[in-house]
Amino acid sequence: MKWFKSSCAALAIIGLLESAQADNLLKHYRDALEHDAQFLAARALSQAGDEESILGLAGLLPNLSLDAQSNWSQAQYETFGGSLEHRRQSRSYGVQLRQPVFRWQSWVHYQQGKQQKAFARLQLGIAAQALILRVAKAYFDVLITKEVLDVLSRLREVDAEQLAGAKKHFELGNVSITDVHEAQASLDLVSARIIVARSKAGLARHELSRITGSPVGELRGLTGGVGMVLPQPADANDWVTSAERNSLEVQAQEVLLDIARNEVRSRKAEHLPSLDLVASKSMQQNPSVGTERGTTATIGLRMSMPLYAGGGTSAAVRKAKALAAKAEYELEDAKGAAALLAREAWAGVIDGVGQVRALEAAKISAESALAANRLGYKIGVRIGRDVLEMQSQYSDTLQRLSSARYDTLLAKLRLKAAVGALSEEDLVEVNLLLDEQA
Repeated sequence: MKWFKSSCAALAIIGLLESAQADNLLKHYRDALEHDAQFLAARALSQAGDEESILGLAGLLPNLSLDAQSNWSQAQYETFGGSLEHRRQSRSYGVQLRQPVFRWQSWVHYQQGKQQKAFARLQLGIAAQALILRVAKAYFDVLITKEVLDVLSRLREVDAEQLAGAKKHFELGNVSITDVHEAQASLDLVSARIIVARSKAGLARHELSRITGSPVGELRGLTGGVGMVLPQPADANDWVTSAERNSLEVQAQEVLLDIARNEVRSRKAEHLPSLDLVASKSMQQNPSVGTERGTTATIGLRMSMPLYAGGGTSAAVRKAKALAAKAEYELEDAKGAAALLAREAWAGVIDGVGQVRALEAAKISAESALAANRLGYKIGVRIGRDVLEMQSQYSDTLQRLSSARYDTLLAKLRLKAAVGALSEEDLVEVNLLLDEQA
């Protein structure tokens, strides 16, 4: 299946990336494959599901059994001349072969076994996609919280300089005490925000470490502009249609519907006769008085026909039909949910690309406005509050831009997952964008 495969070119790229930098997105994903409890549970369930087809096939194959028995007997006879006692030990050995000839219910169970195996594989694919998204989100959260903390730390340094300048100008009589108080208030507010940001950064690192089971070092992140290319095809309806058809959740629900329909057939088959070929051979030692050994061989057909089971069989059929109808409704719901996820992910990508471009322009504008206000403050045409507000606005723009970039990358991964196409190769592409250490 697609989620288990990687092209040779992708593997070569992965090797180059890992040799260049160990602590990157792919490295943490590989660690998560061997540590994350949710994924390992899904993998164990898939391994159990692989046995379902064998269990179903067993009902169609011959059944061979061996029986052995040893008996001790004592008999006492009364005669005219007295009593006679006879003791003996008898042994019997038998082999029986039973080959189903017609068991429709066993055939249906075999079909269900193959479907349950396919369902378990789909569940593993869903877990694999979910793991990619969880690792990517946790990784991006670490980068976002770190960048927010760095921005706030720089803002605190600038506010500290602004406070020092306000105090100096106040001593010279150039500004009022209000400028000093406003600068102090801004510095205190930023210090409080840093405390919260530092806590969030620590929690983000713990979450990534929880998933991967490995410590989190310096991570590769986005340090420059990123070409936010729109996904192809460039029509949301194409992605929605693909999601309704190819989403792993939809495919899994389709398999469950097939299983439910076969369950109806299985319950109906309980009304039908069954026919088995039975062959046996047995040997008895000392089967009776005066007999040393006896051998018996038989072969024949055995038919069993259920006549009445207290209405339980009919009730089981009605129950199976109701559960099949339930599976049909759940399939329709799964298609609607897949379509909605595709639309949400598409909107996240499109809106994210537009937001990144807008925030990049806002960053340039904020830089220019901040420089102009600082110059105006020096020459006396701007007050300290103007500079503080522009510094805060510039800092907020940087934080929003950082979040928008990573959110857009995550939305692209979610869009691929919505159509059942998310794989490790998509992480390779994202990892190529993370060129520098954040």
